[in-house]
Amino acid sequence: MPPPSKTSGKNLEAESILQAVVLADSFNERFRPITLDTPRCLLPLCNTPLIEYTLELLAVAGVQAVYLFCREHSETIKNYIKKSKWSRSYSPIKIITIVTPEARSVGDALRELDAKQLIDSDFILISGDVVSNIQLEKVLDAHRSLGESPIFVLDTKTNECVHCESVELYPRKRRMTMDMEVFKKHADVQIRNDLIDCQIDICSVEVPALFTENFDYQDIRNDFVHGILTSDLLGKTIYCHLVKDVYAARVRNLHTYNAISKDVLSRWTYPIVPDSNLQEGDSYEFMRGHIYKEKDVSLSRLIYVSIFEGLIIYVNNTYFFIISIRSCSLGEKVLIGAGTEIAENVKITNSVIGRRVTIGPNVEIDGAYIWDDVKIKSNCFIFRSILANNVVLEENVIVKRGCLLSYDVVIGPNVTLEPYTKLTKHKKTSESDNEGEESNENKAYDSTLIGEHGQGYIWSDKVSDTDDDEFDTKNIQIAGLAHDISNISLTDSDSPPSVIYESSSDELSDSGESTTEEESLKEFFKEVSQTLERAFLDGHAVEIASLELNTLRMASNTTFHDLRVGVIPTILGQIDIENLLTSAEEILEQWGPLIGKLIHSRQDQIDTLYILQDHCAITQHHAKLFAPTLKKLYLLDVLDEDAILEWNSSELADNDSSKSSIRKKVAPFVKWLEEAEVEDSDSDD
Repeated sequence: MPPPSKTSGKNLEAESILQAVVLADSFNERFRPITLDTPRCLLPLCNTPLIEYTLELLAVAGVQAVYLFCREHSETIKNYIKKSKWSRSYSPIKIITIVTPEARSVGDALRELDAKQLIDSDFILISGDVVSNIQLEKVLDAHRSLGESPIFVLDTKTNECVHCESVELYPRKRRMTMDMEVFKKHADVQIRNDLIDCQIDICSVEVPALFTENFDYQDIRNDFVHGILTSDLLGKTIYCHLVKDVYAARVRNLHTYNAISKDVLSRWTYPIVPDSNLQEGDSYEFMRGHIYKEKDVSLSRLIYVSIFEGLIIYVNNTYFFIISIRSCSLGEKVLIGAGTEIAENVKITNSVIGRRVTIGPNVEIDGAYIWDDVKIKSNCFIFRSILANNVVLEENVIVKRGCLLSYDVVIGPNVTLEPYTKLTKHKKTSESDNEGEESNENKAYDSTLIGEHGQGYIWSDKVSDTDDDEFDTKNIQIAGLAHDISNISLTDSDSPPSVIYESSSDELSDSGESTTEEESLKEFFKEVSQTLERAFLDGHAVEIASLELNTLRMASNTTFHDLRVGVIPTILGQIDIENLLTSAEEILEQWGPLIGKLIHSRQDQIDTLYILQDHCAITQHHAKLFAPTLKKLYLLDVLDEDAILEWNSSELADNDSSKSSIRKKVAPFVKWLEEAEVEDSDSDD
């Protein structure tokens, strides 16, 4: 886009420019200890500082003036902007840095904005860690077309927000309270929890003033949005603009850092991809297998000399053909920065390698983020972790999942870091220590933990970034770098079903709740079936299908038992009875592991057997499925012999004629298991 015209010595007219406020500080400590040295907005995502993605989004949207609010590391941010392309004469945006060292929240920053009277028209409010390819100009046009009106009735065309409530995964929220006045004003409402809040706000000029008037507002969503929606005095409205077929997400924590990095490498953010070369000096090329490589990358090669017919080298009456074969392996979704040297017998998959990185021989890197100037010596293994700038791994170091090694940390040799270890060169002072922790101020390096040449201290996270006594510490684990959300298991036995109720009204009757539960469960089973049908049709991987089903389960407040009840019959429905053995082998080989992902205990296995038995007892047609399915699930280690034998001896497995008939079909297989168990016990004796 062409740069805006500039007037000498005069500011642009406010109505002629579009302004944005970018929050360079996140006002939390989720990326500690790395952010002790570098502000979050300058952390690299696919070797590009996060703020570059945000500024690129604003520039494409036609923003001409950006107010960049800084709290910590303000000089570092100002120096970066000064040296970047955004300070060049051809830059389409003008960046004004505002330092607010005393600000402790978004509310404080907006109150400072109001005090300086810098905004006098609608503006974009955004965090400096948002990655998106959304066309903001369309959102702005929708915002401007809404106008002001004292009364609104919600329908699908207006998308007025009448209630907003944050939800943490832990503890599970079962109830939502809404003012019944909402339903008097809005005849038609929809409740959605399938939307992603990308933290991009289009604000009217009154927003900073509202923060000044309400000094207790600290957070945009929890305080400001909640206050607007619940106040009859303010008379303001909030709209949601729903977009599809675009990408927008904020790097809130290490988990989203990992997810967004993978999305960028997979080109979901196109045209904001590495080979677009957003920064000056970038030279990435896109290669097959979602591999991105800059110029001046050295990949080890082995030279083989073979005897072939051909005119290559002629020595002692013999022709030799010289072959050069790459001795390091690059898997899918790999990005490598300039100046990096990779030795022989190195395997890299699903990882980002920074610039000027040195990787020694016999190293394996999987799902990791290696930043600039890191040195990895021979025989090391790094799995789903972050190594910040100038980290050194000596020989024979294993870095297990979820580790975070901050700047200049040295590990090894011959050390294994346990999962989720965080290390920093910074010494904690007594003022910054968590309560009950020993200060690092006078401690020496622990060589038993980090090795003989190691340099670094253990970093322990605070329990929460908030003062909320009800904050569940499990949310910290979920936000971690290597947490697998498909393995989340929530206990439902102590929680009532989800209900929306008016706080002043009587509770729903038992019969009414039961009817609602049955209808909800039927709808859930229908959605499970539809999700699996899409997976079958599109050839999804088991991991993807498991993730979708677990997301559906959590959204519906159902149990793993309910999920198994929906999944098992749907999978068995794919088996061709006319070609039973071959079809069962093929279908269960592919989808049997999905059932295994829904099982977390011996009791779950027995429950799976009851569900399988109930389904196969429906008709003689279904009964044919039981024996081959049971045997295949046993061979896949989805069910073990102890669970099968316990099920077989249970009265529930034989409480009617149809179930008894089903059990008899697998009697020879059960007998074989019993005899095998006896033989094992005899051999042990």
